[in-house]
Amino acid sequence: MPQITKIPPHFSIVKNKNTTLYVKKEYKEFISDIIAHTHPSKTDNSGSFMVKQGRGRYLSVPIKKNGEERLIIRNYKHGGLLGKIFGNVFLNGNRPFNEINIHEVALQNGVPSAEAIAIAKRKILGGFYSADFITKEISGAVDLMHFLAEHPAEYIRESKKSVILVIAGLIRKMHDVGIYHADLHLKNILVKKNPDGAFEAYIIDLDKSTVLPQLTLSKRMKNLLRLDRSLEKYYWLQRKKTGKELFPISKTDRMRFFKAYMANGTEMGRNWKAHIRQYYSSHTFHKFWWRVLRLS
Repeated sequence: MPQITKIPPHFSIVKNKNTTLYVKKEYKEFISDIIAHTHPSKTDNSGSFMVKQGRGRYLSVPIKKNGEERLIIRNYKHGGLLGKIFGNVFLNGNRPFNEINIHEVALQNGVPSAEAIAIAKRKILGGFYSADFITKEISGAVDLMHFLAEHPAEYIRESKKSVILVIAGLIRKMHDVGIYHADLHLKNILVKKNPDGAFEAYIIDLDKSTVLPQLTLSKRMKNLLRLDRSLEKYYWLQRKKTGKELFPISKTDRMRFFKAYMANGTEMGRNWKAHIRQYYSSHTFHKFWWRVLRLS
């Protein structure tokens, strides 16, 4: 699908020298001030700005002084070899606008995600630019990699069924509205435990994702297999790092996930065993390449 250039109608456009801000109207003054005057690369003396680690470094900024609500400021960067050469500099393109519109699709269709607040696009020279994507932080939520790494085995054992079911429901809903996630892995799914003990799950980082009228079974499975490979790779790397056998996600857990995901679709429900076989074939292939590349 071509990238989207249209800005949602409830966003304002604010221009200041070489920076153009596309921002939700109720946040216009606050975000304008943050972008124009304060864009620290590390925590300031008051500790109100925090540098956090996800796939890369990003800023967490309080919306109000001493308030609990915070914003996440994520700078766009190239990955791989392009990242080493160009860093955060892009040529033309509408990558930030595409992401903000996909966030709107998620919001309008009840797919739990971080609320998109603004894009800050800085002109560098000619068609070259850098950009920030600003969302509201989901208080109390952690990504799945953090969840697995920071909790004891007994807690994971007690919680995993509930977590598996809410994640399966989240991804199924995302797929049903036509969103294909460009990089569905452990760090792009957040989980949060409510005071009543129930878990919630959120999808984040919709950069380079697409919205289609309908996702084919092949597209859905490609996304699910990407997530599962991320889980397996995490366990392999942790075992290599620590020399210890971590609490595993079993075949039964995987079956529970796939069955929960496919529960509401008759065609997928009939064919889920074939999809499981496809998973194991793909999984074996990637294990081989992890060994070749010495990732395991």
